[in-house]
Amino acid sequence: MSKTAIKFENVSKIYQLGRTNLRSYKNYLPKILSGIPALSGKGTDPDKVFYALNDVSFELKQGEALGVVGPNGAGKSTILKLLANTTIPTSGTITKAGRLSALIELGAGFHPELTGRENVYLYGSIMGLKRREIHEKFDEIVAFAELEQFIDTPIKHYSSGMYARLGFAVAIHVDPEILLIDEVLAVGDMNFRKKCYERLHEILSRERTTIVFVSHDIYRVQALCKKALFLNKGRIQMMGDTGEVISCYNNEMKKALLLKEPAFSEKRWGTGEVRITSVQLSDAGGKTTDTYETGSSLAIKITYHAPKKVDNPAFRFVIQTTDGVWLVCARAEHGKNVPDSIEGDGTMQCTFESLPLLKNSYIAGIYIGSPDSQIDYDVWPNAAQFSVTPPQNEGHCSLSAYNGLIHVPAKMFHYPGRA
Repeated sequence: MSKTAIKFENVSKIYQLGRTNLRSYKNYLPKILSGIPALSGKGTDPDKVFYALNDVSFELKQGEALGVVGPNGAGKSTILKLLANTTIPTSGTITKAGRLSALIELGAGFHPELTGRENVYLYGSIMGLKRREIHEKFDEIVAFAELEQFIDTPIKHYSSGMYARLGFAVAIHVDPEILLIDEVLAVGDMNFRKKCYERLHEILSRERTTIVFVSHDIYRVQALCKKALFLNKGRIQMMGDTGEVISCYNNEMKKALLLKEPAFSEKRWGTGEVRITSVQLSDAGGKTTDTYETGSSLAIKITYHAPKKVDNPAFRFVIQTTDGVWLVCARAEHGKNVPDSIEGDGTMQCTFESLPLLKNSYIAGIYIGSPDSQIDYDVWPNAAQFSVTPPQNEGHCSLSAYNGLIHVPAKMFHYPGRA
Protein backbone atom coordinates (compact mmCIF):
# COMPACT_ATOMS: atom_id res chain seq x y z
CA MET A 1 0.00 0.00 0.00
CA SER A 2 1.35 3.47 -0.95
CA LYS A 3 2.58 5.63 1.88
CA THR A 4 1.06 8.99 2.69
CA ALA A 5 2.92 11.83 0.96
CA ILE A 6 0.83 14.82 2.08
CA LYS A 7 -1.69 15.18 4.87
CA PHE A 8 -3.63 18.27 5.95
CA GLU A 9 -5.45 17.99 9.27
CA ASN A 10 -7.89 20.79 10.14
CA VAL A 11 -5.60 23.42 8.63
CA SER A 12 -6.60 27.09 8.76
CA LYS A 13 -4.73 30.16 7.61
CA ILE A 14 -6.00 33.48 8.95
CA TYR A 15 -4.95 37.03 8.07
CA GLN A 16 -5.72 40.24 9.92
CA LEU A 17 -7.52 42.64 7.59
CA GLY A 18 -6.31 46.23 7.46
CA ARG A 19 -3.91 47.97 9.76
CA THR A 20 -3.83 47.06 13.41
CA ASN A 21 -2.89 50.61 14.54
CA LEU A 22 -0.86 49.15 17.40
CA ARG A 23 1.66 51.73 18.55
CA SER A 24 4.37 49.52 20.00
CA TYR A 25 5.99 46.13 19.52
CA LYS A 26 4.77 45.28 23.01
CA ASN A 27 1.18 45.60 21.80
CA TYR A 28 1.91 44.01 18.41
CA LEU A 29 3.78 40.98 19.83
CA PRO A 30 0.61 39.06 20.86
CA LYS A 31 -0.66 39.40 17.28
CA ILE A 32 2.58 37.96 15.93
CA LEU A 33 2.57 35.10 18.43
CA SER A 34 -1.06 34.29 17.61
CA GLY A 35 0.02 33.49 14.06
CA ILE A 36 -2.29 36.08 12.47
CA PRO A 37 -0.19 38.33 10.21
CA ALA A 38 -1.61 41.66 9.08
CA LEU A 39 -2.41 42.28 5.46
CA SER A 40 -1.20 45.61 4.16
CA GLY A 41 -3.79 48.27 3.43
CA LYS A 42 -6.02 50.71 5.21
CA GLY A 43 -8.50 49.26 7.63
CA THR A 44 -10.73 50.46 10.41
CA ASP A 45 -11.57 47.17 12.14
CA PRO A 46 -8.45 45.59 13.69
CA ASP A 47 -10.46 42.58 14.89
CA LYS A 48 -11.70 41.62 11.44
CA VAL A 49 -9.90 38.60 9.99
CA PHE A 50 -9.82 36.80 6.65
CA TYR A 51 -9.74 33.00 6.38
CA ALA A 52 -7.54 32.10 3.41
CA LEU A 53 -8.12 28.47 4.47
CA ASN A 54 -10.74 27.31 6.93
CA ASP A 55 -10.48 23.85 8.53
CA VAL A 56 -9.08 22.07 5.47
CA SER A 57 -8.31 18.34 5.69
CA PHE A 58 -7.19 15.95 2.95
CA GLU A 59 -4.63 13.24 2.29
CA LEU A 60 -2.57 12.27 -0.76
CA LYS A 61 -0.72 9.01 -1.33
CA GLN A 62 2.67 8.71 -3.00
CA GLY A 63 2.38 8.90 -6.78
CA GLU A 64 -1.03 10.60 -6.84
CA ALA A 65 -1.77 13.83 -8.72
CA LEU A 66 -4.24 16.28 -7.18
CA GLY A 67 -5.76 19.09 -9.22
CA VAL A 68 -6.89 22.06 -7.14
CA VAL A 69 -9.61 24.24 -8.69
CA GLY A 70 -11.68 27.16 -7.51
CA PRO A 71 -12.35 30.85 -8.14
CA ASN A 72 -9.81 33.58 -7.44
CA GLY A 73 -9.23 33.97 -3.71
CA ALA A 74 -10.46 30.47 -2.90
CA GLY A 75 -7.23 29.47 -1.13
CA LYS A 76 -5.57 27.42 -3.89
CA SER A 77 -2.20 29.19 -3.81
CA THR A 78 -2.30 29.25 -0.01
CA ILE A 79 -2.22 25.44 0.01
CA LEU A 80 0.92 25.50 -2.14
CA LYS A 81 2.58 28.17 0.01
CA LEU A 82 1.90 26.15 3.14
CA LEU A 83 3.36 23.04 1.52
CA ALA A 84 6.39 25.01 0.34
CA ASN A 85 6.91 26.49 3.83
CA THR A 86 6.73 30.07 2.55
CA THR A 87 4.03 30.63 5.15
CA ILE A 88 2.82 28.71 8.19
CA PRO A 89 -0.69 27.60 9.20
CA THR A 90 -2.56 29.49 11.89
CA SER A 91 -3.91 26.18 13.19
CA GLY A 92 -3.90 22.52 12.25
CA THR A 93 -1.06 20.26 11.16
CA ILE A 94 0.59 19.52 7.80
CA THR A 95 2.58 16.34 7.21
CA LYS A 96 4.88 15.87 4.21
CA ALA A 97 7.12 12.98 3.29
CA GLY A 98 9.99 13.40 0.86
CA ARG A 99 11.94 16.01 -1.07
CA LEU A 100 9.70 18.84 -2.27
CA SER A 101 10.16 20.95 -5.39
CA ALA A 102 7.93 23.95 -6.02
CA LEU A 103 7.10 25.86 -9.17
CA ILE A 104 4.60 28.27 -7.70
CA GLU A 105 5.94 31.69 -8.57
CA LEU A 106 7.82 32.92 -11.61
CA GLY A 107 11.51 33.13 -10.73
CA ALA A 108 11.05 31.80 -7.19
CA GLY A 109 14.32 30.38 -5.87
CA PHE A 110 16.37 32.22 -8.49
CA HIS A 111 18.66 35.23 -8.01
CA PRO A 112 18.24 37.81 -10.80
CA GLU A 113 21.88 38.90 -10.76
CA LEU A 114 23.16 35.36 -11.28
CA THR A 115 23.37 33.60 -14.63
CA GLY A 116 21.15 30.72 -15.61
CA ARG A 117 24.04 28.33 -14.97
CA GLU A 118 24.68 29.72 -11.50
CA ASN A 119 20.99 29.59 -10.63
CA VAL A 120 20.76 25.93 -11.62
CA TYR A 121 23.53 25.11 -9.13
CA LEU A 122 22.00 27.43 -6.51
CA TYR A 123 18.55 25.83 -6.76
CA GLY A 124 20.00 22.33 -6.76
CA SER A 125 22.00 23.01 -3.62
CA ILE A 126 18.91 24.45 -1.90
CA MET A 127 17.15 21.18 -2.76
CA GLY A 128 19.92 19.25 -1.03
CA LEU A 129 21.74 17.95 -4.11
CA LYS A 130 25.51 17.65 -4.09
CA ARG A 131 27.46 19.61 -6.70
CA ARG A 132 28.39 16.37 -8.45
CA GLU A 133 24.69 15.41 -8.75
CA ILE A 134 23.81 18.82 -10.19
CA HIS A 135 26.72 18.58 -12.64
CA GLU A 136 25.43 15.20 -13.88
CA LYS A 137 21.97 16.64 -14.53
CA PHE A 138 23.06 20.04 -15.84
CA ASP A 139 23.17 19.32 -19.58
CA GLU A 140 19.78 17.61 -19.45
CA ILE A 141 18.27 20.58 -17.58
CA VAL A 142 19.59 23.11 -20.08
CA ALA A 143 18.51 21.00 -23.06
CA PHE A 144 14.98 20.60 -21.68
CA ALA A 145 14.74 24.36 -21.02
CA GLU A 146 16.05 25.06 -24.55
CA LEU A 147 18.32 27.78 -23.15
CA GLU A 148 21.75 26.65 -24.35
CA GLN A 149 22.44 30.04 -25.95
CA PHE A 150 21.45 32.03 -22.86
CA ILE A 151 22.56 29.83 -19.95
CA ASP A 152 25.49 32.14 -19.08
CA THR A 153 23.36 35.30 -19.23
CA PRO A 154 22.09 36.88 -15.96
CA ILE A 155 18.47 35.83 -15.64
CA LYS A 156 17.35 39.40 -14.97
CA HIS A 157 17.51 39.68 -18.75
CA TYR A 158 15.28 36.61 -19.28
CA SER A 159 11.72 36.89 -20.54
CA SER A 160 8.87 35.42 -18.48
CA GLY A 161 8.81 32.41 -20.79
CA MET A 162 12.53 31.80 -20.29
CA TYR A 163 12.07 32.04 -16.51
CA ALA A 164 9.30 29.45 -16.69
CA ARG A 165 11.32 27.10 -18.89
CA LEU A 166 14.35 27.16 -16.62
CA GLY A 167 12.23 26.90 -13.47
CA PHE A 168 10.28 23.90 -14.71
CA ALA A 169 13.39 22.16 -16.05
CA VAL A 170 15.21 22.48 -12.73
CA ALA A 171 12.13 21.57 -10.65
CA ILE A 172 11.56 18.24 -12.41
CA HIS A 173 15.22 17.23 -12.66
CA VAL A 174 15.99 17.37 -8.93
CA ASP A 175 14.02 14.11 -8.53
CA PRO A 176 11.33 15.50 -6.22
CA GLU A 177 9.02 13.21 -4.29
CA ILE A 178 6.50 16.07 -4.07
CA LEU A 179 6.06 18.53 -6.93
CA LEU A 180 3.99 21.72 -6.57
CA ILE A 181 2.84 23.54 -9.70
CA ASP A 182 0.85 26.78 -9.90
CA GLU A 183 -0.31 28.81 -12.91
CA VAL A 184 3.32 29.51 -13.83
CA LEU A 185 3.02 27.07 -16.78
CA ALA A 186 0.51 29.42 -18.37
CA VAL A 187 3.43 31.45 -19.73
CA GLY A 188 5.67 30.26 -22.53
CA ASP A 189 4.96 28.95 -25.98
CA MET A 190 2.50 26.16 -26.76
CA ASN A 191 5.13 23.60 -27.80
CA PHE A 192 7.07 23.97 -24.56
CA ARG A 193 3.89 23.68 -22.46
CA LYS A 194 3.01 20.50 -24.34
CA LYS A 195 6.47 19.12 -23.60
CA CYS A 196 6.05 19.99 -19.90
CA TYR A 197 2.73 18.18 -19.59
CA GLU A 198 4.07 15.14 -21.41
CA ARG A 199 6.97 15.03 -18.93
CA LEU A 200 4.52 15.30 -16.02
CA HIS A 201 2.63 12.28 -17.38
CA GLU A 202 5.92 10.43 -17.63
CA ILE A 203 6.74 11.32 -14.01
CA LEU A 204 3.32 10.15 -12.83
CA SER A 205 3.69 6.84 -14.67
CA ARG A 206 6.60 5.97 -12.36
CA GLU A 207 4.25 6.34 -9.35
CA ARG A 208 6.99 7.84 -7.18
CA THR A 209 6.20 11.56 -7.33
CA THR A 210 3.14 13.21 -5.80
CA ILE A 211 1.91 16.26 -7.72
CA VAL A 212 -0.28 19.12 -6.50
CA PHE A 213 -1.41 21.10 -9.54
CA VAL A 214 -3.27 24.42 -9.22
CA SER A 215 -4.86 25.74 -12.39
CA HIS A 216 -7.87 27.48 -13.90
CA ASP A 217 -7.38 25.32 -17.00
CA ILE A 218 -9.98 22.63 -16.39
CA TYR A 219 -8.88 20.64 -19.43
CA ARG A 220 -5.31 20.35 -18.12
CA VAL A 221 -6.52 19.37 -14.66
CA GLN A 222 -8.67 16.61 -16.13
CA ALA A 223 -5.87 15.41 -18.40
CA LEU A 224 -3.25 15.25 -15.65
CA CYS A 225 -5.06 14.41 -12.41
CA LYS A 226 -7.28 11.49 -11.43
CA LYS A 227 -8.22 13.28 -8.20
CA ALA A 228 -9.32 16.90 -7.72
CA LEU A 229 -10.18 19.29 -4.92
CA PHE A 230 -12.67 22.14 -5.29
CA LEU A 231 -11.99 25.07 -2.94
CA ASN A 232 -14.23 28.06 -2.39
CA LYS A 233 -13.81 30.79 0.23
CA GLY A 234 -11.14 28.75 1.98
CA ARG A 235 -13.26 25.63 2.42
CA ILE A 236 -13.32 22.32 0.59
CA GLN A 237 -16.54 22.04 -1.41
CA MET A 238 -15.75 18.63 -2.89
CA MET A 239 -12.85 16.22 -3.30
CA GLY A 240 -12.74 13.02 -5.32
CA ASP A 241 -12.84 11.88 -8.94
CA THR A 242 -11.69 14.70 -11.20
CA GLY A 243 -14.63 14.50 -13.60
CA GLU A 244 -17.17 14.71 -10.78
CA VAL A 245 -15.32 17.54 -9.04
CA ILE A 246 -14.98 19.56 -12.25
CA SER A 247 -18.69 19.09 -12.93
CA CYS A 248 -19.50 20.36 -9.43
CA TYR A 249 -17.11 23.29 -9.89
CA ASN A 250 -18.66 24.27 -13.22
CA ASN A 251 -22.17 24.15 -11.77
CA GLU A 252 -21.24 26.22 -8.73
CA MET A 253 -19.41 28.82 -10.80
CA LYS A 254 -22.41 29.12 -13.11
CA LYS A 255 -24.71 29.61 -10.11
CA ALA A 256 -22.36 32.27 -8.74
CA LEU A 257 -22.37 34.03 -12.09
CA LEU A 258 -26.16 33.96 -12.17
CA LEU A 259 -26.29 35.63 -8.77
CA LYS A 260 -23.64 38.17 -9.68
CA GLU A 261 -25.02 38.83 -13.15
CA PRO A 262 -28.67 37.78 -13.43
CA ALA A 263 -28.59 38.68 -17.10
CA PHE A 264 -26.28 35.70 -17.69
CA SER A 265 -29.13 33.21 -17.41
CA GLU A 266 -31.10 35.52 -19.65
CA LYS A 267 -28.31 36.03 -22.13
CA ARG A 268 -30.95 34.86 -24.45
CA TRP A 269 -32.99 36.82 -26.86
CA GLY A 270 -35.91 36.48 -29.22
CA THR A 271 -39.42 37.63 -29.96
CA GLY A 272 -40.94 35.34 -27.31
CA GLU A 273 -43.29 33.72 -29.78
CA VAL A 274 -41.77 30.46 -28.55
CA ARG A 275 -40.16 30.18 -25.13
CA ILE A 276 -37.87 27.38 -23.89
CA THR A 277 -39.14 26.33 -20.45
CA SER A 278 -36.65 23.58 -19.50
CA VAL A 279 -33.48 21.84 -20.67
CA GLN A 280 -32.38 18.34 -19.63
CA LEU A 281 -29.28 16.33 -20.54
CA SER A 282 -29.35 12.53 -20.25
CA ASP A 283 -27.36 9.45 -21.25
CA ALA A 284 -28.35 6.39 -23.31
CA GLY A 285 -30.26 4.94 -20.36
CA GLY A 286 -32.23 8.14 -19.81
CA LYS A 287 -30.29 9.05 -16.66
CA THR A 288 -29.86 12.76 -16.08
CA THR A 289 -26.15 13.58 -15.77
CA ASP A 290 -23.63 16.24 -16.74
CA THR A 291 -20.66 13.90 -17.35
CA TYR A 292 -20.30 11.78 -20.50
CA GLU A 293 -17.66 9.60 -22.12
CA THR A 294 -16.26 10.14 -25.59
CA GLY A 295 -18.34 8.03 -27.98
CA SER A 296 -21.30 7.72 -25.60
CA SER A 297 -24.85 8.92 -26.20
CA LEU A 298 -25.99 12.42 -25.21
CA ALA A 299 -29.64 13.44 -25.38
CA ILE A 300 -30.66 17.08 -25.08
CA LYS A 301 -34.36 17.43 -24.35
CA ILE A 302 -36.16 20.73 -24.15
CA THR A 303 -39.72 21.73 -23.34
CA TYR A 304 -41.17 24.89 -24.82
CA HIS A 305 -44.32 26.99 -24.84
CA ALA A 306 -45.81 28.86 -27.80
CA PRO A 307 -48.67 31.15 -26.66
CA LYS A 308 -49.94 31.39 -30.24
CA LYS A 309 -49.61 29.30 -33.37
CA VAL A 310 -46.16 29.51 -34.95
CA ASP A 311 -45.69 28.21 -38.48
CA ASN A 312 -42.58 26.44 -39.77
CA PRO A 313 -40.41 26.53 -36.62
CA ALA A 314 -36.75 25.50 -36.80
CA PHE A 315 -34.75 24.05 -33.89
CA ARG A 316 -30.97 24.10 -33.57
CA PHE A 317 -28.96 22.27 -30.90
CA VAL A 318 -25.40 23.56 -30.62
CA ILE A 319 -22.43 22.22 -28.66
CA GLN A 320 -19.66 24.74 -28.06
CA THR A 321 -16.56 25.20 -25.95
CA THR A 322 -16.76 27.26 -22.77
CA ASP A 323 -15.20 30.18 -24.64
CA GLY A 324 -17.88 30.11 -27.32
CA VAL A 325 -16.38 28.13 -30.23
CA TRP A 326 -19.08 26.15 -32.05
CA LEU A 327 -18.17 22.48 -32.53
CA VAL A 328 -21.41 20.68 -33.41
CA CYS A 329 -24.76 21.95 -34.70
CA ALA A 330 -27.84 19.76 -35.29
CA ARG A 331 -30.80 21.36 -37.05
CA ALA A 332 -34.42 20.28 -37.38
CA GLU A 333 -37.22 22.12 -39.16
CA HIS A 334 -40.72 21.49 -40.54
CA GLY A 335 -40.84 18.36 -42.64
CA LYS A 336 -37.84 16.96 -40.72
CA ASN A 337 -39.25 15.55 -37.47
CA VAL A 338 -40.88 18.90 -36.70
CA PRO A 339 -44.58 19.69 -37.32
CA ASP A 340 -45.54 22.39 -39.79
CA SER A 341 -46.76 24.50 -36.87
CA ILE A 342 -46.60 24.46 -33.07
CA GLU A 343 -48.84 25.93 -30.37
CA GLY A 344 -49.01 25.52 -26.61
CA ASP A 345 -46.59 23.19 -24.80
CA GLY A 346 -44.25 20.82 -26.58
CA THR A 347 -41.08 18.78 -26.27
CA MET A 348 -38.13 18.43 -28.64
CA GLN A 349 -35.21 16.07 -28.21
CA CYS A 350 -31.87 15.87 -30.03
CA THR A 351 -29.72 12.76 -29.49
CA PHE A 352 -26.03 12.52 -30.35
CA GLU A 353 -25.67 8.73 -30.46
CA SER A 354 -21.87 8.78 -30.54
CA LEU A 355 -20.53 11.92 -28.90
CA PRO A 356 -17.46 13.01 -30.92
CA LEU A 357 -15.98 15.16 -28.16
CA LEU A 358 -12.74 14.68 -26.23
CA LYS A 359 -12.03 15.35 -22.57
CA ASN A 360 -13.12 18.90 -21.73
CA SER A 361 -16.05 21.02 -20.55
CA TYR A 362 -18.73 22.10 -23.01
CA ILE A 363 -21.89 24.18 -23.28
CA ALA A 364 -25.15 23.23 -25.00
CA GLY A 365 -27.02 26.05 -26.71
CA ILE A 366 -30.61 25.99 -28.00
CA TYR A 367 -31.94 28.10 -30.87
CA ILE A 368 -35.59 28.30 -31.99
CA GLY A 369 -36.44 30.51 -34.91
CA SER A 370 -37.63 30.73 -38.48
CA PRO A 371 -36.19 28.36 -41.12
CA ASP A 372 -34.30 31.19 -42.84
CA SER A 373 -32.79 32.32 -39.48
CA GLN A 374 -34.18 35.81 -39.99
CA ILE A 375 -36.41 35.64 -36.89
CA ASP A 376 -35.26 34.40 -33.46
CA TYR A 377 -38.12 33.17 -31.29
CA ASP A 378 -35.85 32.13 -28.39
CA VAL A 379 -32.05 31.87 -28.41
CA TRP A 380 -30.37 30.44 -25.30
CA PRO A 381 -26.61 30.05 -25.95
CA ASN A 382 -25.75 28.91 -22.39
CA ALA A 383 -28.63 26.53 -21.75
CA ALA A 384 -26.62 23.72 -20.08
CA GLN A 385 -23.06 22.75 -19.28
CA PHE A 386 -21.47 19.29 -19.25
CA SER A 387 -18.10 17.53 -19.18
CA VAL A 388 -16.65 14.76 -21.32
CA THR A 389 -14.17 12.15 -20.07
CA PRO A 390 -12.19 9.44 -21.93
CA PRO A 391 -13.82 5.99 -22.25
CA GLN A 392 -13.23 3.92 -19.11
CA ASN A 393 -12.05 0.93 -21.11
CA GLU A 394 -9.22 3.02 -22.55
CA GLY A 395 -7.49 3.22 -19.19
CA HIS A 396 -5.19 6.12 -18.29
CA CYS A 397 -4.08 7.54 -21.65
CA SER A 398 -1.33 10.03 -22.24
CA LEU A 399 -2.15 13.68 -22.86
CA SER A 400 -1.26 13.39 -26.53
CA ALA A 401 -3.76 10.56 -26.98
CA TYR A 402 -6.63 12.86 -26.06
CA ASN A 403 -5.32 16.20 -27.25
CA GLY A 404 -7.86 18.41 -29.02
CA LEU A 405 -11.64 18.70 -28.95
CA ILE A 406 -13.12 16.40 -31.61
CA HIS A 407 -12.67 12.66 -31.99
CA VAL A 408 -13.00 11.56 -35.62
CA PRO A 409 -12.74 7.76 -36.13
CA ALA A 410 -10.36 6.90 -38.95
CA LYS A 411 -9.06 3.76 -40.63
CA MET A 412 -5.36 3.55 -41.40
CA PHE A 413 -3.54 1.14 -43.71
CA HIS A 414 0.12 0.59 -44.46
CA TYR A 415 1.40 -0.68 -47.80
CA PRO A 416 4.99 -1.79 -48.38
CA GLY A 417 6.65 0.05 -51.20
CA ARG A 418 4.69 2.46 -53.37
CA ALA A 419 0.92 2.11 -53.43
